[in-house]
Amino acid sequence: MKLTANSQLPKSYQSLTLLWIVIIAMQWIDFTEPLWFSVTTTLVTVTIIMMALIEWLLPVQAAWKWTIKIIALLLIWRFILTSYGVYVPFGPFFPDQIRGMALTFTPYIWFSLIAWVLLEAALRLVVTRLRILAFLAVHLVAFTILDSFTRYYLWQNVAWIVFAGLGWLVSAHFYEYRRKYPHGWQRLRQSPFKIAVNIFMVFACVLLIGISMPSVSPTLTDPYTAWIKRSGGGGGGPSALTSALGDSPSAVQEEVVSGYSRDDKTLGDGFEFSYSPVMSIETPVRSYWRGETRRIYSGKGWADLEQEGRDTERYRGGPDADPLMHDQPGKVETMRVEQIVTMSTDKVYPVLFGGYAIESIELLDERQQADMRWAGKQAELFWNGYRDPGDLPDYPRKYKVVANIPLIPLKELEQVSYDALYPEGAPEEYLQLPSNLPQRVKDLAEEITAEGETPYAKMDLLQQYLRQNYEYTNKPDLTRRRSDDFVDSFLFEIRQGYCDYYSTAMVVMARSLGIPARWVKGYAPGSQPSDEMMMRNPELGRAYNVSNADAHSWAELYFGDYGWIPFEATPGFVSPIMEAPEESEDTLTVDTNTDTEVVAAEESFFSKLDPVVMQRIFVSAVSVLLLWTLYQLRSELYFLWLRLRLGRPLTPGEKTIYETLRLVRRMRRRGFTRGDQETLREAFGRWKLERPQLAEALDPLLLLYEQAMYSPSPAAADWRTARELSRKATKLVGGHGWRQAWPPGPKRSLGQ
Repeated sequence: MKLTANSQLPKSYQSLTLLWIVIIAMQWIDFTEPLWFSVTTTLVTVTIIMMALIEWLLPVQAAWKWTIKIIALLLIWRFILTSYGVYVPFGPFFPDQIRGMALTFTPYIWFSLIAWVLLEAALRLVVTRLRILAFLAVHLVAFTILDSFTRYYLWQNVAWIVFAGLGWLVSAHFYEYRRKYPHGWQRLRQSPFKIAVNIFMVFACVLLIGISMPSVSPTLTDPYTAWIKRSGGGGGGPSALTSALGDSPSAVQEEVVSGYSRDDKTLGDGFEFSYSPVMSIETPVRSYWRGETRRIYSGKGWADLEQEGRDTERYRGGPDADPLMHDQPGKVETMRVEQIVTMSTDKVYPVLFGGYAIESIELLDERQQADMRWAGKQAELFWNGYRDPGDLPDYPRKYKVVANIPLIPLKELEQVSYDALYPEGAPEEYLQLPSNLPQRVKDLAEEITAEGETPYAKMDLLQQYLRQNYEYTNKPDLTRRRSDDFVDSFLFEIRQGYCDYYSTAMVVMARSLGIPARWVKGYAPGSQPSDEMMMRNPELGRAYNVSNADAHSWAELYFGDYGWIPFEATPGFVSPIMEAPEESEDTLTVDTNTDTEVVAAEESFFSKLDPVVMQRIFVSAVSVLLLWTLYQLRSELYFLWLRLRLGRPLTPGEKTIYETLRLVRRMRRRGFTRGDQETLREAFGRWKLERPQLAEALDPLLLLYEQAMYSPSPAAADWRTARELSRKATKLVGGHGWRQAWPPGPKRSLGQ
């Protein structure tokens, strides 16, 4: 299938090729959208679509088509860039505005020109099956590399490229068949339904396989992940920032790096990942290592503890100490878990870390004089009080936490209404919002959650929206920011960020819908040694190794008698919620041996889709398979219907007769009629005169028919032979014969 010029391609194949190329191009635009200015994205998108439409719609000579494309490109530049205010036109269009645009459009003009050149090159050069495969391979390899070595999640783009590639290869196959076998193509065109069904069958099977495929941990680790883990990286996830977690609270570091934050009043700067170790935790259950919470959102960040205030009580700790008091939810059971924390750094923290919710703490090092303060309402354990953490040399190096991990009955909670959760109203202190919060934040929250019928369902929709529609990066482009409100600028302008952006947006939007919420910071679970490392160094154990790169923030939402439940809006992280045993045989919602970044990378494209979209895809695929099955079993279903109608099984001879008479009705729809007084032999003879090739099917079929009519015991296999001959005759005259004739009355069918 080698061509020398694009003009030699049939119009239908050109149109399909354009469609597949545009779909692939849109995936690159989707990838670059966060990197480009919005005017660049719009300009490139409109350029590609308009050039494709001109190529497809205008049946003119090449010279005229190129002239029209150049004029259209100039008009696109002028319209888009004046709409965005990048260019103000002056003077006549030619030459003044052309000259002005050429000087003003840099660098926009180059992106648009390059996109057009690449579109034309792909359309004219990628014209053989080998080139198509190479073209697709380059794109797939590029996207998989970008997915692995950047923080973009591009499996949806890969899925679209695979879809376009399959369509392109199918189109190329039919074009090549048409070119090599023109007579066969003419016959093939007479069965469009059968061809379409087979193609849809392939796509339906691919969709079903993709939907049904379970998430499987990778057998091999890619070099980038292996290098990160070798260098001490834990989860490789987002970070709560710090510029003052040095040897003293007032220390100032030259480079802002990840770590546990001390000051959250202003959020949003970029940072570098630090993989320096913080602690290791021996535990049977994977958890978020919770530090502090924040309640008051200022529009720029979270108020410090002095402004919020804490009701605390002194706690001495130890095996004989009384359990720490919590506001225990009435409808949630808990699981008692022991966690041994060993610090790997000399830095001092204001809190002791543990899984939610801490019941007791026992110091396991030499420190005897513990000065701990417990804030029961927020479930925080401060070291030396919260007002002045200080640089205390006696900060514990090793301690044991006993935590009561809630077992959440999610299935039950999903059905509970707002009034049932908050019969006396939601706690106002966790609904606080600044008076100048832009209305569009509240409107977006309502729009996202409109389909949710209960508070939990609404919050689940909100969580999914944030995870799927914003880019994760540790260095967001703050030049996009225009709004003074941190959440508003994230949602509508910057549209990228790290955990502080996602978690704060989750809390603020939940509160705008009347759901109590608070902001939490601490550490993600970290990572465990691999099996290979365990075999070489058994002394390592299965402890979770937590580094500064695992510093994290998330949201906790309050659901009345079900208590505080963590929500994870940051892409790449999975909240380690545990479900009640009666709701799930597998209590853990995540694999305890998998870190957060790997979990996110293992999510398939289909697992990221909206549940409604998933349901529609599944129903469509099953429907195609069902229709295909019914089509293949059409004869069996026809005889089953006849059996029900006649009230008895059909004999093989009767089946042969019915198959033959069904052919007569199909032939009538194709112009081969049978007279009222005409015998079947006479009709077949006349048809063979009109179409001699029918003899090879009609002659043996007529013999079987007459044997069934007059033989006392026709062979059982004859009716199946009659069916094959009937289908062969249908193909010889053209068409697929999918419509079935109404069954004839017994008297005529057996008497003629």
